[in-house]
Amino acid sequence: MPQIDYKKHVLSICDISPTRFGSFEEFIIALTKRLNENNLEHVVVFREKPIKSIEDSLLSLGAKIEIIKPSKNNICNFLKFYKLIRKNRSDIVHFHFYPVYTIINYLKFILNIKIVYTDHMGIRVAKTHFKKIIRRIYYLTNSKIFGCGVDKIVCVSHFVKQKYSKEYGINSNKLCVIYNGINTDRFQKKCEIEKIKEKYNIKNEYVVTCVGLRKDKGAHCLIKVTPSIIEKESNVKFFLVGDGEYRNCLEEYISKLDMEKYFTFAGITDSIEEIYTISSCVVIPTLVEEAFCFVAVEAMSTETPVIAFDSGAIKEILYNKENAICRSSKMLSDNIVKCLRSNDLFIKNAREHVIKNYSLDNNTCKYIELYKQLLK
Repeated sequence: MPQIDYKKHVLSICDISPTRFGSFEEFIIALTKRLNENNLEHVVVFREKPIKSIEDSLLSLGAKIEIIKPSKNNICNFLKFYKLIRKNRSDIVHFHFYPVYTIINYLKFILNIKIVYTDHMGIRVAKTHFKKIIRRIYYLTNSKIFGCGVDKIVCVSHFVKQKYSKEYGINSNKLCVIYNGINTDRFQKKCEIEKIKEKYNIKNEYVVTCVGLRKDKGAHCLIKVTPSIIEKESNVKFFLVGDGEYRNCLEEYISKLDMEKYFTFAGITDSIEEIYTISSCVVIPTLVEEAFCFVAVEAMSTETPVIAFDSGAIKEILYNKENAICRSSKMLSDNIVKCLRSNDLFIKNAREHVIKNYSLDNNTCKYIELYKQLLK
């Protein structure tokens, strides 16, 4: 890859508070390394100070870290970002987890910068025809007013790109697709399986894992079908990974079904790859249209089968769609049992699929190519 022979500055403005070393945080660190290799400076903005491991990783690679908590008022954000961009002499400003069409985009003309957004968001299905019309009018109008300041909108899947035309009526040549990337060195099957099983008190049971305890992640849909799974395969443990207010509701539901002995709440962990390693399958019963789905890709990378509802981009990114995709509770139960009995059908060549399409190397290279095009 040819080197850029003069220093330019990329400003990544991320509306997150990094409290764990997740796949997005690994992306920001990998991107910093790739920018260094191409003689580009990186300034990263978070809404709160990141945990020490993330801060140290970024600083050791020469990145600068700024903390800005965005306001609900876009005029205030306009002024904050104006000062920030001038201070850091930014050439490209890349927004993550921000709405694409706002007054902030007029900074392009005031400061002579390139503005990029990555759209990480799926969609919530509009429950009425009226809401669908209102949504379409809102986005289409805002795109006409504020879209002129945007140079590129990176969509993390083709599903996300298609939502612009299907849901919003927006057909723009500024849209492009760059899949999210994961650290495939981290997400691979661990060798010390027996030691990990001992850590989580697993003997010879099958392990069925569900990650994310928010209501829209659908853990209750898995709980609902556990009696029918246990009826066919009783030697099963269900791991629920994550935490939050909805956990109490899930515990009550499990108690109501008298299934407490089959469930383990694993909490929040920085070693999710260990749980993937001992899992017989990872279930993704999400109730929202997923923009990408890190959990599915991480599990495939660790050679763990995935069973998922047909939501958003999940079908797009899964390797073995025929056996993995479910469209009802009965299919969810049947496919889990089928996977427990013969998981080779679900996982063959999945890791190679991830390395080829969703690795951090691929992901960050494509961002560098995009930045170079914008800097010409």
